[in-house]
Amino acid sequence: MFRGKTAGLVILALLAAVIVTALVAYLFGFQMPGDDGGYSETGPRIVALLALLVVIGGSMAASPRQVPALLRSLLIWGALGALLVTGYAWRDELEVIARRVVGTLVPGMALTDPQTGTITIIRDGSSHYRIAAQVNGTDVDFLFDTGASAVTLTDADARAAGLDPSVLSYTVPVSTANGRTEVATVRLDRLQIGELALADLRAFVARPGALETSLLGMSAMDRLKSWRVEGNRLILEP
Repeated sequence: MFRGKTAGLVILALLAAVIVTALVAYLFGFQMPGDDGGYSETGPRIVALLALLVVIGGSMAASPRQVPALLRSLLIWGALGALLVTGYAWRDELEVIARRVVGTLVPGMALTDPQTGTITIIRDGSSHYRIAAQVNGTDVDFLFDTGASAVTLTDADARAAGLDPSVLSYTVPVSTANGRTEVATVRLDRLQIGELALADLRAFVARPGALETSLLGMSAMDRLKSWRVEGNRLILEP
């Protein structure tokens, strides 16, 4: 059995012979196994597998004591390869799972299904649906409220969205958790939740101090194809 430098030279010689044979066959147009006259991938694949076999087999022959470590390395890399292939094959399912995990860790984040376009919001620890959205390009956190007839902004959120509450007319009476109050009617240029964008949307602006959190009411829900609650998920279908 070859050992030491002799074994290394033998391995390199065998590998070089395989590579030279493959190059000669390619340059002079020799048919590869499985070739019916046109180009076939079978020959190059066989050459690659033979080269790999020479390297692995030669290493085992040159260093018998290293065989267990080599086999262990092959097993680890084989398992990693199988894991990558499995992940690629189940990438769509894994993406759905990942989105649900992110939605649970970050309540209020709108998760858009790339296949159906539906938007999912996970209920937070207080059993409410808080929705991270944008109004006229400004970030606004909404509380989903089916009892609100329209999207209703707090005074602070309205100012951040470019609305000036000082010029609004608070003439529409509404009932809130803090009692009855008046709100002003406005039109929002754009309300965006995830990939969903609603333009020219009817909304209210509450008086200063009358509302703690902006409400996502029915004027937005009525613009959707449908919406529903399934378990701890609010699902919006554009």
